[in-house]
Amino acid sequence: MLKIIKHTSVMLLIICFASFFFTVYKQNEVPVCTNADEAAFGYNAYSLLTTGKDEYGTEMPLRLKSFGDNKLPLYSYLSVPFIALFGLDQMGIKGLNILGSVLLPLLIYFLTKELFGRKSYGLVAALLTATSLSTHITARQAHESLLSLNLSLSMFLFYLRSKRTHRWQDRVMFLLSTGFSLFSYHPARLLVFFQGLLIGVDFFRMSKTTRKTFGLLAGMFAAIVILFLASDLVYNPSRVSNLLFVNSPGFALRINELRGEGANRLFYNKLTLGAVDLTYQNLAYFSPQFLLARGDENYRFGFPGMSLITLVEYALIFIGLYYLFRNKHPQRFALVAALLISPLTGSLSWAGISLTRVMFEFALIFIVASYGFIELLRDVPARWKVTTVAALVTLQLVGLFISWNFYLNHYPKRAIVIRSQECGYKELATYIKQNYDRFDHFYITKEHGQPYMHLLYQLRFPPDKYQSQSKLSSPDKYGFGQVEKFDKFIFHVPNELNEKKVVYIGYPWEIRSRPGFNKDSDEAKIKTIRIGSEEIFSILER
Repeated sequence: MLKIIKHTSVMLLIICFASFFFTVYKQNEVPVCTNADEAAFGYNAYSLLTTGKDEYGTEMPLRLKSFGDNKLPLYSYLSVPFIALFGLDQMGIKGLNILGSVLLPLLIYFLTKELFGRKSYGLVAALLTATSLSTHITARQAHESLLSLNLSLSMFLFYLRSKRTHRWQDRVMFLLSTGFSLFSYHPARLLVFFQGLLIGVDFFRMSKTTRKTFGLLAGMFAAIVILFLASDLVYNPSRVSNLLFVNSPGFALRINELRGEGANRLFYNKLTLGAVDLTYQNLAYFSPQFLLARGDENYRFGFPGMSLITLVEYALIFIGLYYLFRNKHPQRFALVAALLISPLTGSLSWAGISLTRVMFEFALIFIVASYGFIELLRDVPARWKVTTVAALVTLQLVGLFISWNFYLNHYPKRAIVIRSQECGYKELATYIKQNYDRFDHFYITKEHGQPYMHLLYQLRFPPDKYQSQSKLSSPDKYGFGQVEKFDKFIFHVPNELNEKKVVYIGYPWEIRSRPGFNKDSDEAKIKTIRIGSEEIFSILER
């Protein structure tokens, strides 16, 4: 049996520093660029700081209209102090997640200790969390998934503590964590629903005396959920329903195709096919392909060869589950249920396998793996303990090195990654600043992310000046709108390049294929913005 480390505070400090290091090391190189969602959170925080309104002039909104996706606003609100301190730059927009990456191992430690009752389990879980690539991919970006994960972990932690201690402080923290998590990221809805089920089960298992005080907590929890759902009705965030895979055009076409081939409606409908697809998609999130080989299908967060966890951690999941049931641990069913439903936040979406939507799965993986590690060592004969630990640690270090080496040194050089992260706008903004007064208009392609948001962020465009011009088009089939123009910027490349005192900025093929482009005379005038070996923008001045 492992001895519990005496200097727990020192160990936690070292673990938190390790997590901080993995978040900030080569921060200016990986990710390669700031994408539109990061820019949107940052610029809206800047707008809230300077005007008290979002980019569209809405005072203290409960949703950020943004690109029409109605982002939950908490990341922007909590980024305001960082923007005030560091300005609208990388540190300003990512400062919240850097802090979150330091707090995450602590939350994992306390939740694991609350579940299993011993510090050793918590320390192992915290260490796995602090060094894993999975928890740092989003921590290194201005993405709301890490904030949501921290708040969801806090919700479960303080719920368990409040059951044990009955202290009002724990109950208040539980309710605050629940409320804030709902305004952090859409996947938190499912975790709050699961928490509601736990409350219901616990309520009916309690004595009548205990139910009186617990009923008040349950009622306040329900009130918070109802208030959040009421805000949904006000803002009508259609983007959430648009993401459900059963609402995708491809899903409907598949059903119609099967029925056209004579399939029975009783067996081939949204409910039956949806249940089958959901089961397979959920299982995919536990597969070696996702966890060990491929990761997120979105190149902003994943790439073939970028292992989200190591082979040792993958094996420890099953070892941990074995020991949970062999030892008949009282939390075994709740943990397995949570583990099984945790991918649903990603499985319900048609947008492909996603790391960001299933971050809670990784927290559970590290908790279960830590239990498996400690219990395995308990069963290893004394003469083999040192050898077993040395072998596992060596394999773990090799796995971590392979993952981090690929992420830091190879991933940012891939052309498809450079394009998926919407690189080139920082350099484009520099060009615009230098030439702003020379031209009447800048025609800019809208094929590369959301160009209006990139320019607002990169140019530090005054929010009070933009709010009077902001206008979003109707949402497309994916739930996104477009800003067609503001100030001197028009976001499309005209069919003919024949205006004077303007600049045309687009993909190379857009500029060179348009009528009005003279290959003999205009080719020499083309300015190019390159990131690495990739030619992102061609710039033609008239």
